[in-house]
Formats: sequence, C-alpha cells, structure tokens
Amino acid sequence: MVFEGSPECMTVTRKWMHPDIILGKCIEGIGDDSFKLADDERHRPFAWRKPKFTKKENYTGWSKDKTTYPLWNAADFRRDQGGMKFIFEDVSYLRFRMGHTGFHFHNFFDTTQQLRNKYRTYGHPVPGADNMTISEIHPDLDLFVDCVLNRNVSSNKHKTLTTRLEEFEGRIPIAYTIDGYSLARHKEMGNILLEDELGHDQSWHDIPSRP
Repeated sequence: MVFEGSPECMTVTRKWMHPDIILGKCIEGIGDDSFKLADDERHRPFAWRKPKFTKKENYTGWSKDKTTYPLWNAADFRRDQGGMKFIFEDVSYLRFRMGHTGFHFHNFFDTTQQLRNKYRTYGHPVPGADNMTISEIHPDLDLFVDCVLNRNVSSNKHKTLTTRLEEFEGRIPIAYTIDGYSLARHKEMGNILLEDELGHDQSWHDIPSRP
C-alpha cells in the first residue's frame, strides 16, 4: 500500500512489489563479499543487476562453482524477484483487487528543498528539478500536491482514496490510528507546500507531451 507524501493521500491505482523480508547474509555489506556482483555485472555501479544474474534468466551469468546466489543491494530489492511468493487476499477497495502485506511511505519530507534534492540526485534524476514546481517534477508529486491542496485529481496519472483515511476498510499503519494524527500531518504538508516560493501553477499533467 502506497501513501504519497501524506497519510491522507493513499493511492488506489497502483501496486508496488518488493521483498518484504530478506536474510542479512544475503545483503551487500553484510554477507560474504565473495558473492558480491562486480560493477560490470550491474547496469552501472550501485544499480540493479544485469538480467543474466537474475532468477528470471536462471542466473546464467553466475558461476556454477558458487555455493549461493549473488548478494542483493538496494536496487535489487526494488527491481528483482526471488524467494517465495505470497498469495494476496482478494479485496474490493483497491483497483487490482489485491490486499497488502506492508506500507510504503513515499516522498515523506520536511521541506520542499529536501524533496527537490531527492529528485535531482536519486537513481532516476530529473534534470532541473531545482527550478521546477513540486508538481511539475514527477507524476507522483503531481498527485501529492493536488491531494494535499484539495485540488481535482481527475487528470492525474494516479488516483487516491476518495474518502477520509479513517473511513478506509482495510489495514492501515498503527500510527495513523492515533486520533487526529493523519489530519494534522496532512495539514502540515499543506502549509509546507503553500510556503514554497515557486508556487504550484505548473504541473506534470498540464504538459501535453508528458505520458
């Protein structure tokens, strides 16, 4: 389950998959370095592994003399699959009719400067993010701004829950059950956005060439 920036901005039109539990000995920096992939075995240093080192291609690039599979890094957690699959419960409150086993707090921040810096420097950097409005940078942020500022989200790439979080019928983070917390955090996000010097007139979905 993905919360976009605020507890009251739960997205309902997407699902994110990743390993929820992984053994420490299988992670780079903890496990045996003799099972660590070299930089040229990844798309670039610190990025995800090349296909021949994944379960999808049966680890064809990995030496058969190795006694275990390659160690995982942070990019692998997001991109690759392995281990056991879980059957999700069938639910009606999400578009894909799939229940959730965890929560993703996406783009939670204290200042808009921190948020711009993330998109300027992370794995898929957005050139010029420093000089863009928050909602212009990325469709996720476009949805976040419209949700927090109570604007129409019908033109956004993704959609949010149409009711208050307290009316949601599924499981939510324990902290969000504290009386008044989710709305207080939502209001705090609104104040931070309204104080941003670049304003919010330009947005992702206002640009015709954007997918």
